[in-house]
Amino acid sequence: MARNNKIHDHFFFFQAPIVIVILAKDKTNGLLAAQNMEFIAEANGLGVLYSGFFTTAANISGKIRKALKIPKGKHAAMTLVLGYPDVKFLRSARREALDVKYM
Repeated sequence: MARNNKIHDHFFFFQAPIVIVILAKDKTNGLLAAQNMEFIAEANGLGVLYSGFFTTAANISGKIRKALKIPKGKHAAMTLVLGYPDVKFLRSARREALDVKYM
């Protein structure tokens, strides 16, 4: 099934207006930065998609690394795909009651 996918201009990013590739020496610091960026983006009404697929491709492919000008010693920690969502949810998903014990 994966072989039948056609790669086109919007294959990775679904026509999103902006993509941020976070580069870091230490992956943990890059992931923490991505998390904070997600909080701010969502607070401003943007939808955020973590693209682990593109992050992996950017770290493996020499062509993508060259196109992104990723310097030696750094790697793509995470890729954020940002845009305004086409749908607006009026309520959150139903959740099961929590089973919590306070001590």
